[in-house]
Amino acid sequence: MGYLLTIAGHDPVHGAGITADLAAWAAMGLDGASVITALTIQNSSGLRHVEPVDARLVREALQAVLHDGEPMAIKVGMTGSTAVLREVTAFVAARRCPLVVDPVLAGSNGKTAHQEEQGVFLSALHDLLRHAHVITPNLPEAMALLGDAPVNLPALRAMCREAVVLKGGHEEGELSVDRVTDGQRTALLSGPRLPVPAHGTGCVFSAVMAGMLASGWDVFDAAAEAKVRVTAGIAQARQHGLGRPHTHAAAQADSAHLPALHWAVNETVSMPPAPAEPFLPMAAPMGFYPVVPDAEWVERLLDWGVRTVQLRVKAGTLDDAALRADVARAVAAGRAVPGAQVIINDHWRLAIGAGAFGVHLGQEDLETVDLGALRRAGLRLGVSSHTPAEMARAHAVSPSYVAIGPVYPTTLKAMRYEPVGLLQLAEWTSRYQPAYPVVAIGGIDLARAVDVWACGVDSVAVVSAVTQAADPKAAVRAFLGQVPLAVGRR
Repeated sequence: MGYLLTIAGHDPVHGAGITADLAAWAAMGLDGASVITALTIQNSSGLRHVEPVDARLVREALQAVLHDGEPMAIKVGMTGSTAVLREVTAFVAARRCPLVVDPVLAGSNGKTAHQEEQGVFLSALHDLLRHAHVITPNLPEAMALLGDAPVNLPALRAMCREAVVLKGGHEEGELSVDRVTDGQRTALLSGPRLPVPAHGTGCVFSAVMAGMLASGWDVFDAAAEAKVRVTAGIAQARQHGLGRPHTHAAAQADSAHLPALHWAVNETVSMPPAPAEPFLPMAAPMGFYPVVPDAEWVERLLDWGVRTVQLRVKAGTLDDAALRADVARAVAAGRAVPGAQVIINDHWRLAIGAGAFGVHLGQEDLETVDLGALRRAGLRLGVSSHTPAEMARAHAVSPSYVAIGPVYPTTLKAMRYEPVGLLQLAEWTSRYQPAYPVVAIGGIDLARAVDVWACGVDSVAVVSAVTQAADPKAAVRAFLGQVPLAVGRR
């Protein structure tokens, strides 16, 4: 992968601007280049003065960067002057990569971040925004961009090419809510509002957005990733003076920093629903977790010592009566074995009717399932996740456990997602914990399971590694033998 380019101001105390952008990209494993648009006098107590760089120098610096190749994505922050803004606009207009614009109009302390009259500067800024794939205004910036019009997502989105993220840091209330729309879908990303604000949140947020877009993620996954990293960055902010602490661009996130994602029915929705009541926890550690196609396999595995098993009947393989009977048989088998946790995939109504221990659902099912009915019936809930946005959506329903995958390529069913891989599995696992047990699934065989366990997961789920094994019972025995070894290494 090539480099990313930040075009922004310089903060001498490393709290915001280009150094924060570069630190965020380094934390993501991405290479960055930078062109400074303005020098600033500031410290932890706030911005005092902005001195724009000569526009000609900015133009020449941008052209010099191009000699090393085209950037994979560009983030634009503070520009400092109309002359610089116009140079930057001409530069990005000729590029084809994703462009994220953080429309910086003032410092955190309210000090204006440019020297021209506001109306003149805003007019030039609007010219830049027309080239942006994503814009990330906070509430004061959105109000300035819209003038006398009420703040609303459709109007903001109309200013740019694709999507807008309206950040909620300047609002009040227990939740900090970011609103994301691409004109087709709208999502609310909410998290607890932390008591101490930090400097540089907007810079880190927009830099992460650019890094994610360069890596091929969509705007919703990019926003979810930016939200979790910024929340962790505020929680672990670095104090360097008497004023506000600096957002920690390389903070380590865990489940306390996960945002909750709710899909909205339109672009005008303002607030997410109340936090969900958590589902019951799993009754015991999940460990080895086979996924099997019929109740006979469930019975066989329970007899071989497996205590967590999922019944996943492929759509169309059984008629309604046979499916109902198979679910009932699997549930009965689980009830007959102390400590058994038999999970039914997808068929939540049948699972409720049969009195199942729990159900496992995909992301698309979360929009249609009656979660209240599952909670009232006392069922556990597992949810699949494949992307940062799906992690946030899973967190929004407070399930009993979460699954991450596919870890490796799999041929059992067509997947819309690239394999997660071990490095990302380890990072995402730490984000879900300690709130949720994590199940790894997808392409895992006995040899690969050793490395998967090393990622810190709570459970390893397999399909063909058991059902298509030459000696299924021996395979099960080997997988079960790995569990105490994996737990003992932690």
